[in-house]
Amino acid sequence: MPSSHAGAVVARVLKLISARNLDQAEEVLREELDARGECAPLLALAAQISRRRRKLAEAEAWLERARAADASDILVVQEGAELALEKGDDLRAAQLFQDALDRRPSSYLASRLSRALVRLKEFERAVEVARQALERAPDEVWLLRSLAAAEAGRGQNDAAAAAYGRLLEIAPGDSFAYKELMRLRTVDNVPDEAAAALKGLLRTGDRRRNPHLHALAADRLRGAGRLGEAAAEYRSALELDPGNAYARAQLGFCYNRMGEGALAIEALGQAFLARPADHVVSRTLETLCRKNGRLEHLLHLVDEALKLHPGVRKLWGIRKRVARLLEEESR
Repeated sequence: MPSSHAGAVVARVLKLISARNLDQAEEVLREELDARGECAPLLALAAQISRRRRKLAEAEAWLERARAADASDILVVQEGAELALEKGDDLRAAQLFQDALDRRPSSYLASRLSRALVRLKEFERAVEVARQALERAPDEVWLLRSLAAAEAGRGQNDAAAAAYGRLLEIAPGDSFAYKELMRLRTVDNVPDEAAAALKGLLRTGDRRRNPHLHALAADRLRGAGRLGEAAAEYRSALELDPGNAYARAQLGFCYNRMGEGALAIEALGQAFLARPADHVVSRTLETLCRKNGRLEHLLHLVDEALKLHPGVRKLWGIRKRVARLLEEESR
């Protein structure tokens, strides 16, 4: 495929992906790949579409084809980083984002590298990466979000709040940034006071439609020991954002503290399928399933997680352990 034509197709597909028109983007890619054969950047975009649909095994297969075509292509490297981040391999993601950023500096790649570093708890370096990129693009929302997370990670709450404040000046509708700003402003409050303030905010205007704010109110209520109210707020967050893995996991932990084992297993099971690399979720789920005689259910969840996340190696260890326990029970 001539490089100019490939570039035009890449630009078109990226525009469709940005508009969340994944079906049309996939159709364009398949037509081009059928007509032109293996092309690394187009295969990498096919992997991106599968990843966005959370079909991670399919995304990995597309990416392997892309690497076979040209492992050095910038889109192949970048998608490898995104997929590694999605699978919880934060170190590999940081390495690949750094490689891509060195070859093609951009605000987006800097923000993604900073995010990976935050997840690795390398907060100082994450701040440095974000601030350097912001010198070139001071109004870039993703960089400001990455900077705020890094500053909060190293305990600089005032700097983090300033970054979120600047972000909200640029993008006042950013519900996540608003939630984080409220979290930082109430972090020193006693839980009951913080919960009351946040529940008051949720009664006004569009804020009641902010799932992140509901989750934050739930966090504060749980900290105050008001578990029933906390669970209700987590459920409100999930009604607004069913894919919110954080709220799903916290709801499960809340149910566990309330002694609602069956509900806890259901919520944590869904969180586990979304993020099987979260060791706190997996460990708590396994403990609850053992305690409640639900090991066969856990084995089913692990098998489902392996289909969705074949690259998460810890799943094989969990499966082996659960299968052994079931065998012991049957004797």
